[in-house]
Amino acid sequence: MSTQTPSLFSRAFHVLRKRGPRSLAKHAWWYAVGALTALWWQLRYDVDVGTGLEAAVSDERPVFADLFANLRRDDVFYDVGAHVGIFTRPVAAYLTEGTVVAFEPGDGASQLRTSTGERSNVILSETAISQQAGDGYHSHQGRVGLLGNSDAAGFETVDAHDILDDETIPLPTVVKIDVFGAELDVVKALEELLAREECRLVYLEAHLPTTFQRKRPDDVFEDYLDAWSLTDLVRVFYSAGFEVEPIYLRRDTHDVFFKAYKPDAE
Repeated sequence: MSTQTPSLFSRAFHVLRKRGPRSLAKHAWWYAVGALTALWWQLRYDVDVGTGLEAAVSDERPVFADLFANLRRDDVFYDVGAHVGIFTRPVAAYLTEGTVVAFEPGDGASQLRTSTGERSNVILSETAISQQAGDGYHSHQGRVGLLGNSDAAGFETVDAHDILDDETIPLPTVVKIDVFGAELDVVKALEELLAREECRLVYLEAHLPTTFQRKRPDDVFEDYLDAWSLTDLVRVFYSAGFEVEPIYLRRDTHDVFFKAYKPDAE
């Protein structure tokens, strides 16, 4: 499956052909606002215009706005479920003294490696974080997690505790998590790292069960329901010293981005 990012023209043509001129006008407005947002980010936060524009026209624009307002130049940013790097690239450009560690075992890893190959502050791990090493995650349309196709080959997972013992990988101060239904497994796996005083901020995309009902095989969906709990997610964050609040509801899928922050962090 190709992971090449379509051009602006090809996106516009696709929208016009599939959805009509009204939808194209809405997309044009979104891109115009995105361009102005990218310029504002450059003026306000000194964000690189190129990667900033990529972030500003994405569906995650409200998340990026909050992220850029809170990032520090020397942060260590964990992009867990990096896919093709929509967060990795702009954050790496911003962290002039920091590091991005991108975890992506799926199809997007090769494109991510190519697009960040010249950046010395990006570490790419082609593995998925879990509570234990193994191959329990599967993919669906390029995304890797518990909602993947169970009859497909599994992807390698790394026990998050091993990261603490790996001196070549810096420990996180800011984390983004997008793991296609494996949110609770990943947050539990990272709990010891999140509880560190230095780790002050987490952005998590929660893939809600209502998004996937009747859209995934019954066995996959049932296993996902057994493993997913918003209450348990909040409990893990709370135990690690965070407060949690929703900051963005996706337009297309109704998945929710949550921000977890430590109120006393400097």
